[in-house]
Amino acid sequence: MQEASAPSPSSSPPCVPGLPLGALLWSLLVWCPVQAQETDWASNPPPPAFKMSGFATLGLTHHHNDDAGMVFSFDQKSLARSGVSGNLDSVLGLQLNWQAGESTSAVLQMVGRAGENMDPKLRMGYLRQQWGPDVAVRVGRYRSPLYFDSDVTEIGYANMTVRPPLPVYWIANSVIAIDGADVQWRHHTGNAAWLLQAYAGSSSYKIRFNSMNPVIASDNEVTGLKGLAASVALPHVTLRASRTWVDSTTLRSSQVDRLNAGLAQMAGGLSALAANPMLPGALRAGLGSKAQATLGYINPFDSTPIYTSVGFNANWDGWTMLGEWARFASGSGMLGSADSYHLTLGRSVGNFTPYIGLARQQRKTPALDTSGLGPTGLNPQLDGGLAQLKGALDDAATGTNKSSHSATVGVRWDFADNMALKVQYDRFKTPSPYHPGPFANFKPLPIDNRVHLVSVVLDVVF
Repeated sequence: MQEASAPSPSSSPPCVPGLPLGALLWSLLVWCPVQAQETDWASNPPPPAFKMSGFATLGLTHHHNDDAGMVFSFDQKSLARSGVSGNLDSVLGLQLNWQAGESTSAVLQMVGRAGENMDPKLRMGYLRQQWGPDVAVRVGRYRSPLYFDSDVTEIGYANMTVRPPLPVYWIANSVIAIDGADVQWRHHTGNAAWLLQAYAGSSSYKIRFNSMNPVIASDNEVTGLKGLAASVALPHVTLRASRTWVDSTTLRSSQVDRLNAGLAQMAGGLSALAANPMLPGALRAGLGSKAQATLGYINPFDSTPIYTSVGFNANWDGWTMLGEWARFASGSGMLGSADSYHLTLGRSVGNFTPYIGLARQQRKTPALDTSGLGPTGLNPQLDGGLAQLKGALDDAATGTNKSSHSATVGVRWDFADNMALKVQYDRFKTPSPYHPGPFANFKPLPIDNRVHLVSVVLDVVF
């Protein structure tokens, strides 16, 4: 929910007529506040100083793959395991809006997810200042603008489907909020509503390696984040493009510390051998190069990612088509780069909207090259340590490949002005049983790399 409360049975008509319910809510949350700022307060009473609103999803999923667990983001504590689970989609969000003056407001939003044991998390907490009719500045914590729907990804009612397609949104769902500031320029020309947004800040979250026993929870710090986004809402289509740069992403945990210590110790041993004057010069030079290569594997998860997204939401005569292409370029040999896309088509028939969709994420760069940790042939103990480190890095590289694809079919029933019931089937698959992708695998590879997921959710906004 962005700066305005969600519609209720008594809400006024949407700002952009003719759009489906999800787009109508997006319109209310993003564009209507501009019109509110342009209201003549001398002739119209101001809105209440404080206003409470919220959203909720009660969701149940079922799948029968004992090898895999499903997650909404890589920060999720409790997985949607085999059988019936409410951990993937169930969420409760509460938002408080404070209109401090004609051009000054504040927003506070707390969200609890079943997958996070309903621990309340601050998603938004910012001060907003309007400068004239077109420009606004926000300072504080705001929802991630990385992808087309990343700012409403937890508001189930705003999505035609149960959730934005996971092969695309697993990454964006992890960077779910940013601490910093943004500047928004909104302008209407004819029947087009434009939004330009420049943003900067930082983010911090945990990445949980649920495949490990015990589970490894690593701290991930994102600094120097900055980006630009541009969108235009027309009567039958909304277009958006964004690009986000990150100066530094650092991942730290006790396991990473131990890996770094092992690599440093191994590099020291290789350097000591390289200093032995009894060895031939060529061999000493080769050992020195191997020592430097070994040091190069330290902190393998650190990266300087770039996120790119181009998406659309088109509507015509009861038909809705959603699509997006995104690229994640990590700047890291361990994490690599991946392209993803999704396409969803729906048709409204009365209060029912059946839909189908496809989504895919594919890694575009090869796995981390660990050949620098090959054996020396000089010392069995040294070569054993190199092999152990190489195996650990190879296993980690396999786990960072999140390639997957999904096929979706479902139906949405809007049985009330602020409530929707959805039933959806998803088929998820990774490239092979030796690639767990985004699944949390509960046994050593190979695993059953297919998940047939059935979801039933009730979405409410109030």
